[in-house]
Amino acid sequence: MRQSTIILFFLLFIDQHLRAQRVYTAANVHAHNDYQQSLPFFNAYTHQVGSIEADLFLQDNELYVAHEAKEISPERTLDVLYLQPLQAQIKKNKGSAYPHSTAILQILIDLKTNGTTTLPVLMRKLANYPEIRNNPTIQLVISGERPNPETWSKYPSYIYFDATPGVNYTAEQLKKIRLFSASFRSYSQWNGEGSLEAAAEAKIRQAIDSAHQLNKKWRFWATPDNANTWQTLMQFKVDFIGTDDVTGLTSYLNKLPTNKNNSPRKN
Repeated sequence: MRQSTIILFFLLFIDQHLRAQRVYTAANVHAHNDYQQSLPFFNAYTHQVGSIEADLFLQDNELYVAHEAKEISPERTLDVLYLQPLQAQIKKNKGSAYPHSTAILQILIDLKTNGTTTLPVLMRKLANYPEIRNNPTIQLVISGERPNPETWSKYPSYIYFDATPGVNYTAEQLKKIRLFSASFRSYSQWNGEGSLEAAAEAKIRQAIDSAHQLNKKWRFWATPDNANTWQTLMQFKVDFIGTDDVTGLTSYLNKLPTNKNNSPRKN
């Protein structure tokens, strides 16, 4: 009788552990610097990623997508690379970001020029894209050269912000925050091979837990980009795994035992 009771408790423990395991899918993939891909927007969109990143410059009252100012090209505007194709897909999907799904697509706009002057131009642009603006399946998140957090509440309800760890945001400012992001290099110089050092692991877990306690998501940038790193980030319960290899990461996630027969997770 005693042995059977022990076995029962063991089975219950295993069942609870398996249920607690987080299922990672393409919804957890962040397409880092997507505009540098051979097919901006479309490659990431086809894989149904949860987040797409575009760096944005304001120049001559136009919004250009580029990594550096010297790379600005007349045909690579925010309209052409992202807003027009995204709006077309939403119309095709009858209002949703992805077909037959309520999954959320985050568009992370990394401002490379002053946010106070760039954001008003972005809002005027978005006025021409009603299918994107105020769409429950689209989250527009501003990163990079953001305006002062004290002004965030003045921006429309469809504009959210990427937050900096360690800053004491007010309750009002937290309402405008969608996630916290940080450079992985500020925590560790790990190259993605072998195991992460214990001291860095403790700091990383504490930072991510702090964001989760606020019910916010977490993203690193400047991480190594290989399978060992992806697995390590999943163990840390990172919400978005940044990659320059969307095809490789989504393929890797689809092959995980816990992900078989699972459709993309809703954010």
